[in-house]
Amino acid sequence: MVQARSARTPTAAISLETDPVPSEILEPAQPAAADAVKIRISNLGKTFSLGDSQVDAISGINLDVKRGEFICIVGPSGCGKTTLLRILAELEWPTRGEVVITRDDPSAPLSSMIFQESSIFPWMTIRNNVAYGLRLRGLPASHISKTVDHFMKLAGLERFADAYPHQLSGGMKQRASVARAFSNDPEILLMDEPFAALDEQNKALLQEELLRIWSETKKTVVFITHSIDEALVLGDRVLVMSRRPGRLKAEFKVDFPRPRRVYDLKAEPAFGKMSRDIWTSLREEVSP
Repeated sequence: MVQARSARTPTAAISLETDPVPSEILEPAQPAAADAVKIRISNLGKTFSLGDSQVDAISGINLDVKRGEFICIVGPSGCGKTTLLRILAELEWPTRGEVVITRDDPSAPLSSMIFQESSIFPWMTIRNNVAYGLRLRGLPASHISKTVDHFMKLAGLERFADAYPHQLSGGMKQRASVARAFSNDPEILLMDEPFAALDEQNKALLQEELLRIWSETKKTVVFITHSIDEALVLGDRVLVMSRRPGRLKAEFKVDFPRPRRVYDLKAEPAFGKMSRDIWTSLREEVSP
């Protein structure tokens, strides 16, 4: 199935081109063809009205994201990174251009979004939080139980299944958010600075946990961050956005082998060189 969102229509235009074999959440990830495009963004723009004036948040964005690719986007504050993510999540409509997402399983959610602040429900146990999306979809209880057990184990949450969010640290709450997003088996994962509020130690641990879970599922991920180091640790590609109106200014392909361990990777001279190259591109966008 191909789903398109464009500024030319008031509702999403959907054309059905169903793939012959839907994927199952707990099956091993199948390798995608090198040219398989999951997300295609064409001439995308978004303008907001503020009283009598208008503000262009993003403009002229063109991007192909391959199936199973982990894309990281960095840019100055206010450049439209979150606006782009919200359009992909269908929380905003573009003013110009089009987004086309190729769907592999029409029965699965299109996307799950993980925010900077914890978004798990305070009145639910951690287990019920992780199971929430699966229950909304009306899946069999046995499937829900198996899936929740699987992702809670991957996220290191087994001992905290019956705990409530107020009993956990910020890092553990974000683990629950990650487990809930992956367990719902979305087509794409959208992550808006999910580790920004964590201390350095917890951030490094969560980055490695995220990579471990992602390596098993091979979901398509678009990850927003202000941290160049985080982008290099996680991503297959790092995209640099300009100041507002946000445009894609530069692209860096990240060839560091996987699996990656955060501080081992940071110790590599090539890591420091690429971090400097990205900062050189980004610096003129954040300078006054």
